[in-house]
Amino acid sequence: MDTIGVGIIGCGMISGNHFHALGKLEGVALRAVCDIDEEKLQKAAAEQHADGYADWHGLICRSDIDAVHICVPHNLHAEMSIAALRAGKHVLCEKPMGVSLHQAQAMEAAARESGKMLTVCFQNRYNGASRRMKEVIDGGSLGNLLGGSAFVAWNRAEPYYQNSSWRGKWATEGGSVLINQAIHTLDLLRWLAGTLQLQDCTMSAKRLGKTIETEDTCDMLLTNASGGRFLFYASNCGVSNLPVQMHLVLEKGEMHLDGARLTIKGPDGPVFEDYATALAVGKDYWGSGHGPFIEDFYHRIKMDQPAFITPADARETTRLLEEAYTYTMSVRRRPT
Repeated sequence: MDTIGVGIIGCGMISGNHFHALGKLEGVALRAVCDIDEEKLQKAAAEQHADGYADWHGLICRSDIDAVHICVPHNLHAEMSIAALRAGKHVLCEKPMGVSLHQAQAMEAAARESGKMLTVCFQNRYNGASRRMKEVIDGGSLGNLLGGSAFVAWNRAEPYYQNSSWRGKWATEGGSVLINQAIHTLDLLRWLAGTLQLQDCTMSAKRLGKTIETEDTCDMLLTNASGGRFLFYASNCGVSNLPVQMHLVLEKGEMHLDGARLTIKGPDGPVFEDYATALAVGKDYWGSGHGPFIEDFYHRIKMDQPAFITPADARETTRLLEEAYTYTMSVRRRPT
């Protein structure tokens, strides 16, 4: 195809990253946007010079749209992704891959049956520091991975949930800090450590129990196939939004990630690497991976290559989420 036509469903905060990335690509044209909020829809349509739809069904039926971005509340990801795939569109879905393992499996099956690409936006795998850590682990220069820890401490106050119709609710968000804010760090840890198994987990609503149905704090103990032990902690009770931190221990050294700054300690001493970039959109603690992720998605469509983050790969992160929510009871029990 000479030009790939694109439609975006959902014109909320995260769509800005998608609009910005698409505007930098050649051979890719944003043709339509969709949102049920009339003000957001009209603003996005005017700014992006795209057609506006209040009903997403009309967007996915257009013959001049080849790929669809799903940027809507979590509970709508599966339905819209599956419908777009069945309509013959490639699909880039924001995280998570549905709110349950069953939904993720249904999305995976729809992609397989349609022959179209489905990928999930775990853009932190595209951050420079993340790729460097993966390179060190896979290269074996510091030996096998023995274990580590990951830490997310952000701030989400009552208005963040009170001003939203879907956040903080089991039926629509599917959880809170784990499935929304910390999911990227959990996915990154899984990418670096390999298949992870949940050993123990606790969740609670330490600060926001009167505002949300779900959890604002979560800690997990995980192991990988080689017996490595990993501690994962996430909370929305922070005073500010701290950079994500990750510490990995290997046989011959260690790696410490602090936002975009990476320290690699090996036999010859520490090496400090800074992968910080100026972000044109989004929040600095989100990382800078959206642009490279979206660029790579369209490159793979043009080259007829499989997704870098395949449905089977993304589904494994959803499996961990479901196991964690099933294992634990938060202040309010998750519906079964």
